[in-house]
Order: sequence, then C-alpha cells, then structure tokens
Amino acid sequence: MSRREKVLIHAIDAYDTEAIRSIITGSLREFDLKDRLHGRLTIKPNVVMAHHRIAPSAFTRPEFLSGLIEALKEEAKNPPSITIAEKCGSGLPTTRMFRRAGYRELKKKYGVALQAIEEASKRRVILNRGKIHSSIRTAAVLADRDFLVYAPKLKSNVLSQGLSAAIKLNVGILLDKERMRHHNYDLDEKIVDLLEVGFPDFIATDGIEMACGGNQLTQHGRPLGIIVTAVNPVAHDAVCAHILNLDPAKIGHIRLAHERGYGPMDLSSIEIVSDIPLDRLRNTTRHFDLGFLPVSEVDTNFRILSGEPYCTGGCHGVFLDWLYMIKDRKPRLWKNLPPWTVVIGRYTGDVDARRVMLIGSCTQVTGRRKWRRAFRVRGCPPRHKDLVLWLFLKAGIVNPLFRFDLILDGYFFLFLSWCRRIVRGKG
Repeated sequence: MSRREKVLIHAIDAYDTEAIRSIITGSLREFDLKDRLHGRLTIKPNVVMAHHRIAPSAFTRPEFLSGLIEALKEEAKNPPSITIAEKCGSGLPTTRMFRRAGYRELKKKYGVALQAIEEASKRRVILNRGKIHSSIRTAAVLADRDFLVYAPKLKSNVLSQGLSAAIKLNVGILLDKERMRHHNYDLDEKIVDLLEVGFPDFIATDGIEMACGGNQLTQHGRPLGIIVTAVNPVAHDAVCAHILNLDPAKIGHIRLAHERGYGPMDLSSIEIVSDIPLDRLRNTTRHFDLGFLPVSEVDTNFRILSGEPYCTGGCHGVFLDWLYMIKDRKPRLWKNLPPWTVVIGRYTGDVDARRVMLIGSCTQVTGRRKWRRAFRVRGCPPRHKDLVLWLFLKAGIVNPLFRFDLILDGYFFLFLSWCRRIVRGKG
C-alpha cells in the first residue's frame, strides 16, 4: 500500500509567537525534517500587499514568521542561512511592502535576510514539464536553495476559483513581465508549471486569521484559529479547499497539479491529523462569503456585459477583483458607483449606452455600437495599478488604493527600486 500524504491542522487562538513556534516545531519533528534543515534556507511568505488601513489582512503576519523562524532555528542541526524572499503584486516595490508588513523587525531580531525578488540576483531555470512556460527567470535565492519553506496566508481568491494557499503562492516567484504573461484562461496551467521550481519542502499556513470575501489585497480578515502544515502542496491545498467547503476538483490549479503527478487530491489518499474535526471547521466557514461568482452577477450600478471566453484568471476576474476593492474599503462608494456600461471579453450583441468601459486589450463588441463616450483599459489582463489610475482619470472613481502614500510607493519608490537594480546589475 502506498504511503498517504499527511496534512496537520493545529488549533491556535491568537498570534502568539511562542505558541506558533511550538506548533511548527512539532510539525517539523512529525515530518522528520531535522536532518534537512541546513545551508541556504528560503522562506516564501505571501506579501501580495500590506497596508495598515487598506490591506491589513492580505499578508502572512510577522508574528507567524517569528514563530516559524524560531522553530526552524531550534530544529536545525547547524544554524542555517535564512532568507525571506517575495515579489509583491499591484506594481508596488516589495521593499516597501516588507516595511509595511513589519518584516524589517524580523531582520533586526533574527538576522534573517529580506530579499525582494525583483532586486535579487537572477537565475534562468529551464522547465522540463512546463505547459505555458518553457523557462522562468527568478531569484537565485529561490532557485538555488537547500530547503524551501512556504508560509502562505489562507485566503479566498476570485482569480483562482475561490482559494489561495500553497500552490497559488508560486505566482510570486515571477518577475512582473512573466507574472502577467498568460495571466488569463491559462492561469491554472501557468501556476502548476511553477511547481517545477517552487515545490516547497515544508508548508506552514497562517490560518489564524484568514482573509476572505473580497479583493485579494483589501478583503477583511475572519478568525479561523488554525495553522495547517504539510510537505506536499497538492494535499495541503486540497485539505484547505475542504476547510472552506470548496471542491478541490473544481479548483483548476489543484486538479491540474494532481493530474501532473504532484500529489493527491482526494481525501481518501490524504492522512489528516487535526486538533479540530474537519466537519467543525467546515461548519465554521459554511457562511463565509468567498466572493467567487461571475462578474456580471455583481450587484452594482455598473451594467456589466460579459463576453466569451469567460476569463477567471484574466480580465473578468481582475475586474471583479477591482470591484471588490470598493466593496471592501469604500462601501458607501460601492452603492453609488456611476452608471457606466462595462464590456469584458468578446461580447456578441448590441451595446446602447451613454458611457462605456472596455476592459482588456481583446475586448470587442460584435453588434451595433451606440455610445457617446468610451474608453479602454488595455492589458491581458490590465494591472490593478492601471485600473485604479484610468478609472480615476476617465470615470472619476477614487479607488481605495488611490492614496498619497501608495502613489509614492507605486511611482517614486518603484523608480528607486529600478535604479537599485540597474546599479547592481540585477534588472
């Protein structure tokens, strides 16, 4: 009989570093990883964005990483060289997000390195099993590590059928150009390609407070009170899907990873060791709104005309994600959005409207077009940064991300990041 992959679910009440350390230490021992903890150890958290007001729940908390680092140092035979490596999203410099997430204190306290992937020494890695990518360019600290730890934040995500956990974390190993390539109906295949480089040796997931119900950057936190640990990302994500009452077979990147042989998806092939019965966790999350629905069904003043193909990981999903930013952080604006008509994808039919937005480079209307004013936000898909800017300039919609401090991050500090890369020869 083949060995079943094991997933551990640990109950925990709060972000208590000592309790987190104890739980993760026990997991490292359960998975018998002591002899492998040496040399160059890289931790990849989720810091897609961090901001005390706009994005307080989108990232792996520093208290969680404190407990993880202490556990890794405690279990290692010889002190490893630990690097926290990440590439944030939203067109913002990762160094700023490290600061906003409180990670600079980790560097001071534990002597770990903080590495923004876009500013790191790079490696081109050939992918022998890739369907979308034949190779990728990423940080050497990720490609050449001795031991890789993933520390995701458990989140819902409308761009990936409702779930963001360990496998989805791999998008953050890419630089911006490759990150946005095929970020459309190919997104699930793209994510699974990256497992060839980003297959973690150990996973510790921050589910003490999960983030759900809105935009992946700005959604609100909900107390869940768990840490999930594993050594197989497919088994891990399948269990996380069940915790949220999702079917892993309907989550593209989990199903494809299973089909490519990266791990089991069925609970019958996974050994779950838990402080809390899985059914109790399912009951807790049963009423959580994960926000995953067709963009045309969102109840706003916008009239959304959805064309084909429906692109969950591309323009349809990104615009739904953008709408949720408003709902998450500006609920009054959500009820008072201006009455624009929005077209996404190849729409078959007539469009008769005063004001029209065309979202994405491939959006087109097959039919009679009658409108007074129209503009297109280009991209495949458009970046959130571009949506925020152009919908402000053209439609007068002040998105929650349209803040002076984030404008500085997204333009002035991003320019400084580019300059550092050029000076260091790491562009």
